[in-house]
Order: sequence, then structure tokens, then C-alpha cells
Amino acid sequence: MVLAMLVILRDQGIPLPAGAILISPWADLTHSFPSVARASNFDYIPEYGFLHRPSPSWPPPNSDDLAYIYQNAHQKEPGNMVNRVQTDGIGKMNNYDEQTAIQGFTVREEDTAGATHAYPGLHSGISQVGAADVGTAHADNIVVPMPDNTVVEIKDQIQMYAPNRMVSHPLVSPVLQPTLGGLPPLLILTGGGELLRDEQIYLAHKAADPLAYLPADIFLDEHDPDRTLIHKYGPTNVQLQVWDDLCHVAPTLSWTRPAKFMYRSIAQFGAWALAHAQHAEIDIPEDDGSSNPSESASTSDNEDNEEPTASVGKAGDPLPPFRKHMIRQRVDRHGMVCHLDPPQSLPALQHPREKIGALNPDIVKKWMGAKKAWDEKFAKEKLAVQRRRIKDFEAGYFGFDGELPPACSMASRRMEKDLNAAKIRKSYGMMMWSLLASKHDKDIVTREAREDTIPHITNKPREGQKGQGGTDSIVQKTRSRQEESISAPGRCELSPFPVGERSHSRSRSRSRIVSDAGQVREHDTDQSESTSIPVVLDSSSQHPRGRRIV
Repeated sequence: MVLAMLVILRDQGIPLPAGAILISPWADLTHSFPSVARASNFDYIPEYGFLHRPSPSWPPPNSDDLAYIYQNAHQKEPGNMVNRVQTDGIGKMNNYDEQTAIQGFTVREEDTAGATHAYPGLHSGISQVGAADVGTAHADNIVVPMPDNTVVEIKDQIQMYAPNRMVSHPLVSPVLQPTLGGLPPLLILTGGGELLRDEQIYLAHKAADPLAYLPADIFLDEHDPDRTLIHKYGPTNVQLQVWDDLCHVAPTLSWTRPAKFMYRSIAQFGAWALAHAQHAEIDIPEDDGSSNPSESASTSDNEDNEEPTASVGKAGDPLPPFRKHMIRQRVDRHGMVCHLDPPQSLPALQHPREKIGALNPDIVKKWMGAKKAWDEKFAKEKLAVQRRRIKDFEAGYFGFDGELPPACSMASRRMEKDLNAAKIRKSYGMMMWSLLASKHDKDIVTREAREDTIPHITNKPREGQKGQGGTDSIVQKTRSRQEESISAPGRCELSPFPVGERSHSRSRSRSRIVSDAGQVREHDTDQSESTSIPVVLDSSSQHPRGRRIV
């Protein structure tokens, strides 16, 4: 969604934000990249996708449901001229229809030698069976040619977020955009053990080098027929970090050590993006020993204290220069950064462009096996949901003054009871999760507040006091470094308060300055050059000439 918003802003000429941070972005809803088809022991996402128990919300009406509704909605009962819908049509004609209604797909034998790839919403080279019988003319089926000379026709919706015919739209699957150039600087965090890592790696390289990673011609012909977009925008500056063995959206596990390092990278990039856009310095809190994940986590072997020999830094360090509009990094679970493997060795970048955006038959096969077992377990419930849905259609839904939401949305099935505001209920599971995740942050805030009130003891003698070989201790309270930096010119802070105003409850922990040190160069090359690396100074430090800059 973030990428879709950025692309819309770019194409409409609306000012773009200073940057964007994408954490494990799901950029290909067709699941066409190789990593999705391979099992991973490091990710919690099932290799066949998420399955859901049948309910009025899921699965939404498929083409068969809509066909029954369309064909029977205008049948009138004798004597009362009231439109009625036959509610016992689904699954009642024969066993084959009932099985199809339960599992949501059909399989038939057909020669697939001359078939092309199955692009949802586009032509696949094989005609759909029964498409002419769908009275609404809005069949959402997907026809997938399989390697064993069979054809799978998927009737149920496969993704919760979009109808089948829309999963290959560039705003739904951004890897199919004609170009991702012309966007603000991007930070893309990828888990090395997650199923979606290939599409995220491809996404980063596509943004940094748009002409080298064009979508298939079938998508270009539809969304950029005259090829103007692909030449209109320049490359996007991208920092890509692939974190070893981490799962999808690892920062969600905020109490773990790798997540803390990821937050440091996020803070550093966000501050740099603001400094780059505003041509100013940005203050961000400095970590201290009380929040150092490497010190707070226990080690079980000597490897925890060893740094990789190829390490070039640590997560949260200042950004190095962009080379070919990219900062390509691999990060281990200790936060040590090294160079990512070259593009020619990454499977995600060797995937044929014709297969990107086409349904992967291996994924379809896994999905069919899991869905068949799941739907057979809840067969009665699914048939009951489908029949109940037709009765609801008979009663009628409340519309939106001419707007037609997709059938997969709850907005398309509003009943009279849904017009009343639902009572707000507490989620005790979310409350426990929030308490667990915020415990570490509360501990840090408490430590910082305690440290700020600890007086400094000095051995400076009182003025005018001499003799007896001793000195009296003088108690001085610590002066906040943040207060010292308020009046510094050209400074910006990540604070909701206006310039000159401060929150009395703000922590007095140390801060550091982040600024743009020329990481984005006018003539970007991949050669190692002597370039000044940004230096992060403590806010109390002074430049020899009196300016706190880098």
C-alpha cells in the first residue's frame, strides 16, 4: 500500500515525502518468485498461504455463487410478483457441483503444451470453462495450466486483499509497475528466512535500476503501451538490508535482539532522509548501555562475541554513499553489517521476467492440497454460508449511492443490522501483547529518568578554601545536552513540539546528530572512491570552530 501511494503521488505530480521505510513489503500477490515455493523453517507464514474457516466474510461470493444469484434473482413466485432467489441451488444439483462448491476449484485434463503463463486478469491461452454461463459477465476465475497436462480453474478468491482478476494490477503488486523510479529514498528491510524475500530483493533493485528490471511485455502493453513511463523517471535511491534468518516483519517481535538493531537502522535512515530533504541536521536519541541489546541478551557460545571478518559496520551506523543508487547490505542477528552478494548470484534477480506476475504452478498445487483438506473439514459450514449468503441477497443489501464495492469487501454486503455502530469491545489478547512488547521500553525510560537525576560529584575545591589537604564535594546536577542544543541554528528535531517549545516530560538521555553528508552523489558509480563518511557527534560535542556539524 505504501508503494502504491508513492506511485500515485508521483504520477499525479504531488510532492513526495522525504523517504519511505518498507518492512518486509508484500509486493507480489501472484506469488511468482521462487522463494515462495520453497519451504522455510525460519518463517511463520505457511508455504501454501493462510486459510480461513468459512464465515459470512470469507470466502466472498465466487463466480458460481454470482451465477446462481443472477439466474434466479428475477424469477417470480406465482401470485405475489415478489422477486425470490432459489436458496437451495448451490451444491444440490449433483455430487460434482457440491464438491466444486466446497473446494472452490476444478481440475480437468487438457493439452497445455501451447499454453502461456497464467496471468490473473489477463489472457492465459486457455479458455475458461463455464465462463459463458456466468450471467453477471464478471467471472473472477483463474485458469492455470499445470505441467501434467491438466488445467486448474480457481473459482474461490485466493487473496483476502483483492479479487483474483486484480492481484496482477500494478497498484496491488508493485513489482509489476512499469517503473519504480522517481520515488523518494527507500529503506527496505528483508528477512533472510521469510518466504517473500525474493520479491523484496527484486523490488529494491527494480527501484534503483528501473530499465534493467522491466515487467513482461504483456503488462507493459496494458499499463504503458507507448513506453513513456519507463523513460520518464530516474532511478530511486534504495538502502536494502537483508537480515540473516529473520522472519516476515521481524520488528513486530520488538523485545528480541535483532528487532532492536532493525529499529536502529530505521531511526538512522529516517533521520538521514529528513536531513537530506530539509538540508538540516536532525537530533535522534543516542542508545546507552541500558538499552544495548547486545548487552541485555545472554550469549550461549563464543560466536556471540565474534564479529564477522567481512563486517563493514553495525546496524544503525551512518549511511555510506549510494553506489548505483543502492546501499546493499547483509546483516546478521548481532547487527553486524557486511556487503550483500552481487546481483548475479541472487536467485531473485535471475528469475525470467515472463514468469514474474504469473501464478506459480507449484504454489497452486500446494494451495490446492491444503485447501482441499481444509474445506472438506468444514464442508457443511461452507455450504451453509453460501446458501445463507443467497438468502441475504434475496433480502437485499444497502448500497453506496451508485458505488459498487468488490464482492470480497464487507461494504458490498451491508445489511440493516450493520448500519448500527458496533459496540466497542476490548481485545485482551492484544492488551497482553502490548504489555509484553512495551515492558522493555518502559524499563529504558525508567533507567534514563533515574540517570538524569543522579548528581555529578566533583573534587573541585570551594572558592577561597585552602589548606588541610582536603576538598569538599560539590553537587552539580547534570545539564541536559538536548537543552544545550535548542538554540543551535539550522537544527531540526523529531519532536511534535514547535520550535522553541519543549516537553517537560521529555527524557534527558543523550542525543546524536544526523545530517546529509553527500551520500547521494551527482555522478553515481560503483567504484570505490574516497568519500567522506558522515560522522555522528554527540550533541554536547563542539566542532573546533564552534559549529556542531558533520
